[in-house]
Parts: sequence; structure tokens; C-alpha cells
Amino acid sequence: MNILVLGAGTFGTAIANELSVNTENKVVLFSRNQLKVDEINTDNTNKSCFPNKHLTKFLSATSDKNEIKNADVIFIALPSPVIIENLNVLKSYFKEDVLLVNLSKGLFADGVTIVESIQTSIGIDNVVTLKGPSFSVELMEHADTLLTFGYTTNTQYQIMCSIIKGTALHIDYTTDIRGVEVLSVLKNIYALVIGVVDA
Repeated sequence: MNILVLGAGTFGTAIANELSVNTENKVVLFSRNQLKVDEINTDNTNKSCFPNKHLTKFLSATSDKNEIKNADVIFIALPSPVIIENLNVLKSYFKEDVLLVNLSKGLFADGVTIVESIQTSIGIDNVVTLKGPSFSVELMEHADTLLTFGYTTNTQYQIMCSIIKGTALHIDYTTDIRGVEVLSVLKNIYALVIGVVDA
């Protein structure tokens, strides 16, 4: 499976690194930062995110938009305010049947979720969501991590199962994509409030 992870920040790097543990996946991390791309490809590190960690030798990085054309599945690990802008710039490089997996959390105006906004603004229906109370550092340690997968078709579910095979990623699943998107935002709010109360 040809996989591209859009966004080489902490979570994008961590999940790309873990997905590359499954050697049936060809995982490419996309970044516009050429220095970061060169570092990942030469030293197997991304020190701006993980100063003391090494990435797997199976993970590569690119800043070349043409690499997007090879991707069967694209994981979106961008800050929510810039997702639509970036996808609009890149959508001409997408395969016709590409599966988009939203990792980012957030809601737009009037409670529109990121997945809904991608479907209406970008015109792609083949979009799913993957969320959980996960930590990038733990993923980099290959710690078992449970995520919730929101999908609509059995094909999407089967693709995700094959992608995470042999990795530390595990999924529970639901066809309520909107529920997963909204609850992931509420979870962050609750966590902040509980942290303040606890302090």
C-alpha cells in the first residue's frame, strides 16, 4: 500500500514511523521543509519533533508534490485551520480513488467537521477519520495505541486493517464519522478543564 502522510510535525512523524513498521506499506512523509526532508532521508531523524529518537529505515520523506500521485491513502496531519487551503493546492495530484484519512481535530464555523468540509470544499467523498487519546512520544516508542476509526464503507475498513497490520496501532470502529470528529474535540476541552480543576 502506498501511503503518504501530509504533515511532518510530531503526530504526522510518529504515525508515519509506526505505519512504516508494516513493510507491506510504502510510507512517505510529505513536508515543504526541504531541510527536514533531507534530515529524515539522510539521518533517519526529525530532531525538531523528537530530539532523541530515530525513525525506522523504511520511512522516507519528500517535498516533491509529484510523489502525491502515487499515494493510495493520504493521512492528513496538518493544523486544522490550514487543511482545506492545503488540500485545494494539492488535490490535482490526488489519485481518483485516493482514500483520505483525517487525523486532525477541530470544528469549523456552524459546527462543520473537518471531514464534512473536505467533502464539500474539496469534492472528495472517500474520507474517513482516525482519532484517539494517543501521544506522539508513546507512538515513537511503539507502545500499543488504540484509535477510533470512523468510516462509511467496508472497503475503507479493510484498507485500514491491512495498513495497521503488524504495527502497535489498534482500532475500534464506527460508521458515525461525525460523532468521532465532534467527540475528539470535546475530549480535548474536557481534558483541559479537568487539568485546570485538578491543579
